[in-house]
Amino acid sequence: MSFTNPTVFIQLWVDTNSVQNGTENGVYIVDNRVSNGSTNEGSTNLGTNVTQNSVIQWNVFNIDPTSADTPMLTAIGNASVWGASGQPQLQGDGSFIGQAQATGSAGYQITFNVQSSGGSGVTVNVSPSMNVH
Repeated sequence: MSFTNPTVFIQLWVDTNSVQNGTENGVYIVDNRVSNGSTNEGSTNLGTNVTQNSVIQWNVFNIDPTSADTPMLTAIGNASVWGASGQPQLQGDGSFIGQAQATGSAGYQITFNVQSSGGSGVTVNVSPSMNVH
């Protein structure tokens, strides 16, 4: 399924020097929903608050724009709130887009990889949550 016109944006900001050991240190997750009840802004356990059928876009960025290290989203995990056909899908620009089709609260996993300029890579998993009403 193709989703268009996202209204909810979730961004992961990554200090690629800190995550080289595979930990969540140096990962900051933010969204554009704090005025709508999102919680834990800037932490890895962000709680995004959305309305049913919201289209959501995830992106990842390196905090240091001069770094050659490249973070890339690789997966948005399953969650009951995605509903029957809302599972986030990888887009051509490296973002993921999905839809919150079912009401309720659920944790989910975001997986990203940081490819260092030296050629080695590390995978990091973080576990925010989504509250759909």
